[in-house]
Amino acid sequence: MQVGEKVKITKRTFLNKGIFIFTGSLVEIKGIQGDTATVIYFDKEGHPHDLELALGDLGPNE
Repeated sequence: MQVGEKVKITKRTFLNKGIFIFTGSLVEIKGIQGDTATVIYFDKEGHPHDLELALGDLGPNE
Protein backbone atom coordinates (compact mmCIF):
# COMPACT_ATOMS: atom_id res chain seq x y z
CA MET A 1 0.00 0.00 0.00
CA GLN A 2 1.17 3.48 -0.80
CA VAL A 3 0.01 7.08 -0.46
CA GLY A 4 -2.71 7.98 -2.96
CA GLU A 5 -3.87 4.39 -3.43
CA LYS A 6 -7.58 3.59 -3.06
CA VAL A 7 -8.32 0.61 -0.83
CA LYS A 8 -11.32 -0.93 0.93
CA ILE A 9 -12.01 -1.02 4.66
CA THR A 10 -12.13 -4.62 5.87
CA LYS A 11 -12.87 -3.72 9.52
CA ARG A 12 -16.44 -4.30 10.67
CA THR A 13 -18.79 -1.30 10.46
CA PHE A 14 -18.09 1.11 13.32
CA LEU A 15 -19.05 4.56 14.59
CA ASN A 16 -16.45 7.36 14.48
CA LYS A 17 -17.35 10.84 15.78
CA GLY A 18 -21.04 10.29 15.03
CA ILE A 19 -20.46 8.90 11.51
CA PHE A 20 -20.93 5.27 10.55
CA ILE A 21 -17.91 3.87 8.69
CA PHE A 22 -19.06 0.88 6.64
CA THR A 23 -17.16 -2.30 5.85
CA GLY A 24 -16.19 -2.36 2.16
CA SER A 25 -16.08 1.43 1.79
CA LEU A 26 -13.44 2.87 -0.51
CA VAL A 27 -10.87 5.16 1.10
CA GLU A 28 -7.76 6.92 -0.15
CA ILE A 29 -4.49 6.54 1.74
CA LYS A 30 -3.27 9.95 2.90
CA GLY A 31 -0.24 8.77 4.86
CA ILE A 32 1.37 5.72 6.46
CA GLN A 33 3.12 5.72 9.84
CA GLY A 34 4.48 2.32 10.85
CA ASP A 35 1.55 -0.12 10.98
CA THR A 36 -1.19 2.54 10.82
CA ALA A 37 -2.54 4.54 7.92
CA THR A 38 -4.34 7.86 7.77
CA VAL A 39 -7.07 7.55 5.18
CA ILE A 40 -9.66 9.88 3.69
CA TYR A 41 -13.22 8.55 3.96
CA PHE A 42 -16.06 10.29 2.10
CA ASP A 43 -19.47 10.00 3.76
CA LYS A 44 -22.67 9.54 1.74
CA GLU A 45 -23.00 13.33 1.43
CA GLY A 46 -19.48 13.62 0.00
CA HIS A 47 -17.79 15.19 3.02
CA PRO A 48 -14.20 14.00 3.66
CA HIS A 49 -13.14 12.59 7.04
CA ASP A 50 -9.63 11.59 8.10
CA LEU A 51 -9.43 8.22 9.88
CA GLU A 52 -6.53 6.41 11.53
CA LEU A 53 -6.73 2.69 10.74
CA ALA A 54 -4.39 -0.25 11.16
CA LEU A 55 -2.97 -1.56 7.87
CA GLY A 56 -4.64 -4.87 8.71
CA ASP A 57 -8.04 -3.15 8.52
CA LEU A 58 -7.48 -2.26 4.86
CA GLY A 59 -7.60 -4.50 1.81
CA PRO A 60 -7.15 -4.27 -1.95
CA ASN A 61 -9.72 -2.50 -4.10
CA GLU A 62 -11.09 -5.34 -6.23
